[in-house]
Amino acid sequence: MRQAYTFLLSAALLASSAGLRPALAQAPDAEIQVQMSEARRHFEALEYEQAVPSLDRAVATLQSRQGDDTRQMLAEALELRARARFGLGDQDGAKQDFTLLLRANPGHAMSGQVSPRVVALFEDAKKATVTTMRLTVTPANASVLLDGRRIPASGDVAVLVGEHTITASRTGFKTDSLTFTAAAETTAEATLALPRTSAVLSVVTAPADVEVFVDGVSKGKTAAGPPPAEFATKAAAAGIPANQLSGVLMLTDLATGAHRIEFRRACYVQAEKRQEISQLDDYVIDPVRLAPAVATLVAQAPQAGTTVFVDGESKGAAPYTAELCEGPHTVELRAATGRFLRRVDVKAGQRVEVGGALRPAFALVASTQTSLNADLRGAIEKAFEPLRSILVFAPSTDALDAALKTERLPADWLGYDANRRPFGVSAEVTAAMRRDLSAKLAKTFDAQGIASVTAPVATNRSRLVLSLLSAGSAEPDVIEVNLDQQDTVAAAVGQIDRTLAFLTPSVGLTAIDVADGTGPVVVAVDANGPAAQAGLGVGDVVVSADAKPVADAAALLTALSAKTAGQSFALELKDKAGAAKKADLKVLMRPRLIGINDQTLFVNRTLVALRARLGEAKDPNEQASIRLNLAAALTHLESWSEARAELQQVLLTDGPGVGTGTVQYLLGLTSARLGNRAEAETAFKAAAASNNLLTEDGPPVKELAEARLAELQRGPAAR
Repeated sequence: MRQAYTFLLSAALLASSAGLRPALAQAPDAEIQVQMSEARRHFEALEYEQAVPSLDRAVATLQSRQGDDTRQMLAEALELRARARFGLGDQDGAKQDFTLLLRANPGHAMSGQVSPRVVALFEDAKKATVTTMRLTVTPANASVLLDGRRIPASGDVAVLVGEHTITASRTGFKTDSLTFTAAAETTAEATLALPRTSAVLSVVTAPADVEVFVDGVSKGKTAAGPPPAEFATKAAAAGIPANQLSGVLMLTDLATGAHRIEFRRACYVQAEKRQEISQLDDYVIDPVRLAPAVATLVAQAPQAGTTVFVDGESKGAAPYTAELCEGPHTVELRAATGRFLRRVDVKAGQRVEVGGALRPAFALVASTQTSLNADLRGAIEKAFEPLRSILVFAPSTDALDAALKTERLPADWLGYDANRRPFGVSAEVTAAMRRDLSAKLAKTFDAQGIASVTAPVATNRSRLVLSLLSAGSAEPDVIEVNLDQQDTVAAAVGQIDRTLAFLTPSVGLTAIDVADGTGPVVVAVDANGPAAQAGLGVGDVVVSADAKPVADAAALLTALSAKTAGQSFALELKDKAGAAKKADLKVLMRPRLIGINDQTLFVNRTLVALRARLGEAKDPNEQASIRLNLAAALTHLESWSEARAELQQVLLTDGPGVGTGTVQYLLGLTSARLGNRAEAETAFKAAAASNNLLTEDGPPVKELAEARLAELQRGPAAR
């Protein structure tokens, strides 16, 4: 802070020195405009007595407000009132108004035809109220404030008589200030020189919003323009349109020496400049133009109703073509039955085509933390990329954190070891809670199920357990892998992707091997099947299939398994008497059923795959077989109501192997577990009257149903 003796400054010159005189239409409110309009009408009609009251109200309102537009309006109102009072012979009142006017706007000047006596009165008030100061501030483009209001850094400045403070600042210079007392009728010169503290580098970019780095450290972003004229001229010479330019970003705290200046903005190619700072001074870089850095994305889906997502944001229905910013992105194709996901790192000018079969998806929504703080979810997603039957994906960390916060869950809320035992805090989560959370979180991430990854051994982040829960399920599928042993990963992928056939070719007969026999012997013939229609019967011996010898029942099944619906299956046989027979049979497809007690089955994976296939199936026989197996998978998970609902929609034709009796037996099981004894008894009786099998390999449902009926007869106490 420096003291000065008599500097003549003005705290309110900015508006007048910049030529700013707001129009009446910019008055603070309509009421004042009405008052001023009424006052002028009376004034011009020489009705001063009526003009003064209107002006009194306007002045009182304006004096209670702040702002340059208000001060200008107040000065105009005070001038008009002073002249009206002068017209009424009140010279003291007029001079008082002129003094108030000048305090509101020291640079005010009267215009138009004004009486010389009024002008003289105004000048007398001005001499006692306002004086002049000639100000020089270095650097010339410094920002100068007089009592908190901006004024020019040089030239003659009108100031009020009295005490004032000047503050000057400029990027790259030390801020300085001084206080002084301005005296009437005295002109003084004031000089304020700011000491330089650092070099300053001014940059302008096209487009704006470019982040600027100096030697790897961010210095901020360029804002919208326009820049000063010197930059616009340079940009025009370089062929850069003026409307693309940013404003100036001033880079400070630059020491002497060489500096690397980088310019970065998403979707644009990064630019770099070198700048040598030889001394603490102002430097200017020519406008920097960034070239767009975009690739072309083409996303296509194999099925209708598929939506394209880019980085979690819906882009509409497939097919979809658009520009994609350079860098890493996640592109997804989503439908009700599954999704396709691909993570890409695109380069400018690239054409990226994304498409593939949609698979039921499991969102990785839980993971344990290891001492190495490994990204377990990302590691598992990458390890299981080869899966064909399902997709295991890791939602973004932000999205997952938000979802877990909503449900008040820790990151490791769902975890199991390789023996399907809850791990850590997962032991506190009940089956009912898992069922509810698996449905909620699957819906949140638009998936068909959820998954977790657990590191049971904290010191070994490579030994991981993947758990899968279909939406609404409480009991998971689990599988263990060691990321350092790729054979374990390949084995896990193969196990999960194990093909499950739900239809099997049939010609309506059952054959078995007989001791000392020469070929498989027919022991059962479906009365409505192709074999019966061709005249085959019990006791016939199969000699060959499709002109190839058949040694046993296994060879017959192998030959038949290669057939599809509608194909011919040529058999040569001998009847009981040894007479040769030939039959050309049309192959039918009969349902198969997964083992409802098969502990090696990935039930959750099977469930989502069946639901996806059911949505695509058109053939009624295929739909029935899928629903039957869907019900079997649901019984594995003890979802009895859902299993029963699926079974009630299954319609199978009569025939050997899996058939109507199988459906009735499963209906009996679900009804019994739901406590519906009468319905269970009816279903078991229907199953006991059939010749069907529980699976294509048995056992007969007749025996199973009779055992269940006996249990029902004995009642709960006997069981």
